[in-house]
Amino acid sequence: MNNFSEIKYSNPIRMYIGEVIAEPSTLTYKQNINNTKKNKIYEIRCNLISNDVTKNPCTAYPANINIQKIPLIGEYVLLFQAYSDDSRYTSKKPNWYYLSDISILTNLNNNSVPGISGESFENSSIGATFEEQSINSLQPYEGDILIQGRFGNNIRIGSTVTNSNTYDRQPTWTSNNNGDPIIILSTNKNRNNTSFSIEHVETDLASLYLTSTQHLNELKITKPLTIHNVFNGSQMVGIADRIILRAKTDIAVIDSQEGIVLNTPNNIYIGGEEANQPLVHGDVLLDILNKIIDHIEFVQIECGELIGGFKSKDSIKTAREKLSDLLSSKYRMEFNPRK
Repeated sequence: MNNFSEIKYSNPIRMYIGEVIAEPSTLTYKQNINNTKKNKIYEIRCNLISNDVTKNPCTAYPANINIQKIPLIGEYVLLFQAYSDDSRYTSKKPNWYYLSDISILTNLNNNSVPGISGESFENSSIGATFEEQSINSLQPYEGDILIQGRFGNNIRIGSTVTNSNTYDRQPTWTSNNNGDPIIILSTNKNRNNTSFSIEHVETDLASLYLTSTQHLNELKITKPLTIHNVFNGSQMVGIADRIILRAKTDIAVIDSQEGIVLNTPNNIYIGGEEANQPLVHGDVLLDILNKIIDHIEFVQIECGELIGGFKSKDSIKTAREKLSDLLSSKYRMEFNPRK
């Protein structure tokens, strides 16, 4: 077996820059064109910016089909040639493939600078439906992995930053342990593109936090917790204008070792949003039933000139014993009498 240093490469890959001029098969699904195995999805048309390539424009396909960033017209991608789907050992045929776009403008929303390749455009549109927006970039912290969409949708794979004075924007999460991991998914509405943005759990459109030891300093709840208000472990915090969790074919389970709190200053509906039957306050009901049983047990019944009571009080005794099982030892509700 040859040593690595002895291997001779006869086909080194050359990289080219191409200007995206059209997206003929990116937005619609086209399968098995001309009886080939290749699905012509995410196909783009590019003008190569190079003096040693005569065939222009070219059709290119994504080098990685699993992770996609759809380029806009007038943006620039890295191109290279590799084997096509109809290549064989004895007959190797080339095809163009593209990597991620080049951030010429370092702009999250778009990096379109049409015309560098010499292509002339009849209008300045950079897409069929795309509308340009001003989107702020996330404040980076040392060691972060940031995945930022064009529209303010972000994933931060970051950590606790204890010495944050060196940054423009301070993190909204804190912990005593520098470097403790945190993951934040957020849709952000900062649209001025004049400074870095930072996640704000209360003002972002929607967000999900997966913490390890961090406290979310801005997190507020509708009714402040007074018993379970301090916690130093990991948390999953999701916040949005509305949250829907649905089990499609089986039960939905909320499981907790410590307890479950349904926290709202307004109504809780069981069975449906039109539920209108109020729940009973257990302590109030117990007091009423005890008074009724006391009255039945000790009442004197007058019948003409005769006065007496019930001959057998076994049922009263049984009822009183059953009252001890009326109140649950686990389930509690807030006292909210109907006004």
